[in-house]
Amino acid sequence: MRAISWLGTRSSIFLMSTARRRLCENVRWPMRDLHLSHLAKSLGVDCQNGDAVLRGLAIDSRAVKPGDLFVAIVGDRVDGHDFIESALANGAVAVACARPIDTPVPSIQIADSNQVCASFGRLMRADFGGVVIGITGSAGKTTAKSFLESICSGAGSTVATSGNQNNELGVPLTLARLSENPEFAVVEMGASRKGDIAYLKSMAAPQIAVLLNALEAHVGRFGSLDTIVETKGEILDNLTEADTAVLNADQLHYASWRKRAAPAKIIAFGEDSSADVRLLDTVDHGLDGSDITVDMLGTRVALRLSIPGKAGVTNALAAMAAAAALDIDPDVIAQGIEALSPVEGRGNTIQLDRGIRLINDCYNASPSSVMAALDTLNKARPPRTAVLADMLELGDDGPRYHREVGKHLSNLGIERVIAVGELSAHIKDSCSVQALHFSDTNELLADCPDFLQDETILVKGSRGMQLDRFVTSMTSSLGDAKC
Repeated sequence: MRAISWLGTRSSIFLMSTARRRLCENVRWPMRDLHLSHLAKSLGVDCQNGDAVLRGLAIDSRAVKPGDLFVAIVGDRVDGHDFIESALANGAVAVACARPIDTPVPSIQIADSNQVCASFGRLMRADFGGVVIGITGSAGKTTAKSFLESICSGAGSTVATSGNQNNELGVPLTLARLSENPEFAVVEMGASRKGDIAYLKSMAAPQIAVLLNALEAHVGRFGSLDTIVETKGEILDNLTEADTAVLNADQLHYASWRKRAAPAKIIAFGEDSSADVRLLDTVDHGLDGSDITVDMLGTRVALRLSIPGKAGVTNALAAMAAAAALDIDPDVIAQGIEALSPVEGRGNTIQLDRGIRLINDCYNASPSSVMAALDTLNKARPPRTAVLADMLELGDDGPRYHREVGKHLSNLGIERVIAVGELSAHIKDSCSVQALHFSDTNELLADCPDFLQDETILVKGSRGMQLDRFVTSMTSSLGDAKC
């Protein structure tokens, strides 16, 4: 049962956010039409075969909607130019291409498709009168985005990042949907290297910047944790007094991020006593979620989360803090938090035959997220099995991180682990529980072990390890719950 009570006030933050909301409500106007000629001018090229009004952006001919600009991307395995006719059949009104085309359709020619998409996104953002919320971090971005999307949808029209479209192509696809003239846009931002967040932020220009954390995920790609901290912090650069930074008060880097965000307003979330949105109490129900009590800038909120684990609680706090910056009613915030169920591949539970429960958390993995997932699995009744594949992009420290996971498994006493991949052999060798090892997912699928009645199975690994194939195999054979 949700309960909301008034504890006090931190009126300076609420007055700031109310002013912003009133500005948006009073000044918002219908989005102006974006013409191909406008885009061409921003790119310094000419239109061919006339002009067109652009309603949206597509880089996949199958996803084209009427009125879209289709960007023909030349990839390693697929050339978008081969699908121009298909895109036009689906309603594309113009084409951006890297080489001349024979089709008499409004078009622009430019070699860099990323530049086309970025310019499209920037033009849409420049004409948008609502509020953009940007979210980044090493872990939890999609869950925090989904929480905030659920909240904002209860307060007004909202667009948000779809799936994993959080890179240099995905962010423009989200910004293209600003043509719908929503009140809120929630934009997730990921990074592969230093400078990526700065680049994405230059397109999205969020008035509210949410920084969840900086963890060891992908440290092999970045080179060091310090570089990850620096990169994630790029979302805080060049904020103004009218903007708000939402920061994790429990992170070691909180103080430096707070300075970096100046002169923006700060709303902190977490368990630390300094947090503006602070966790007061939690009752962990394992796979069934948590009951939490939160002091949200003076409003006491008690609610139930369906997202399991401590990470779910942290992401909910982040979303509540961002929603508080928007001055969304506390009851609407609570309703949005309680309405969200786990996203597929990110901790959703699948009920199989014979009482077997499968926790599908195979979208990605880092040492901290695997440890947290194992803690959640440990709250389930025995028997329990952890199916863990390699955590990739950890650099030279990869073996050590996998050994630490094995030791954590031993400390928890989870009954069995199935390790998949070369690095995961270190998990098997470092734990004292029953352990099986498979060289890759293909070998696992070819010789899948049996699972017991009422067993709980956690499936987690880096996306490149393709454990989603194991999940599909399990769910397609419900009768005996074998691969």
